[in-house]
Amino acid sequence: MDTESNGTGFRPGLVEAGRNIEEESFRIIEAEMGPHSFEPKVWTIIRRVIHTTADFEYAQLIRIHPEAVSAATRALRNGATIYTDTRMIQVGLSPWRLQWFGNSVFTPAADPETHLLAEKLGLTRSVTAFRKMGERLQGNIVAVGNAPTALQEVLRLWREENVRPAVVIGVPVGFVQAATAKDALWEAEQIPSISVRGRKGGSTVAVAILHALLELAQKEPS
Repeated sequence: MDTESNGTGFRPGLVEAGRNIEEESFRIIEAEMGPHSFEPKVWTIIRRVIHTTADFEYAQLIRIHPEAVSAATRALRNGATIYTDTRMIQVGLSPWRLQWFGNSVFTPAADPETHLLAEKLGLTRSVTAFRKMGERLQGNIVAVGNAPTALQEVLRLWREENVRPAVVIGVPVGFVQAATAKDALWEAEQIPSISVRGRKGGSTVAVAILHALLELAQKEPS
C-alpha cells in the first residue's frame, strides 16, 4: 500500500523515522484486520483509532453517521473551530494538521468564569461550558471525549435551541452516563455524528478521529 492511501502522504509534522514507524503500524493493522467491508473513508477513521488504542474491538464499536465524514471535512476545509470538553483533546491535536485549514481549538470549560457560573446554576462545569457557547457551536465541530454531560447538553441545544454543529464527535469514556449519552447521540439520526458504543472511548479516541478527518479533508481536491 502506498503512503497516499495509508494516510501518511500529508505528514509534514513527522520526521522520516516517525513516518516509517507509522507506516509499519498501519501495515500490521491491515494484516491483522484482514478482509473487511468498510468503505475507504470510514476505514481511515477506524484504522486511526485502532492505531491509537491498539484495540481492534473499535472496528465493531465505532458508529459513523452517513453524512458525518462529508460534513466534518467540509467544515474543516472552511476553517471551522473545534470545541472540546477537555484540554486533553486540545493539546493532543497536532498543530501542523490544524494549520492546514487554520482550524482553532477551544475548550469552553477552561474559562474560569464557567466554574463560578456552574456553582451558581447547580450544574456540572461541562454542561455550563457548552450552554454558555450556545450559538457559537453553529456550523462548527464538537468533540466530547470525557464528559457525558457535555454531550447531553449539546443534544439539548440541538433539540431545544436549534443549535446545529456541523458534526458531533461523541466518544466519552466511563461507567456513568457515558454509554447512554452516546446512544442518545446515535439515536438522534438528524445529527451527523461519530460515536462509540458502550463504555469505551476517551480523549485519545476523539483526537484520533479528528486527525483522521483532517487527513481526509487534506486529501480532498481543492
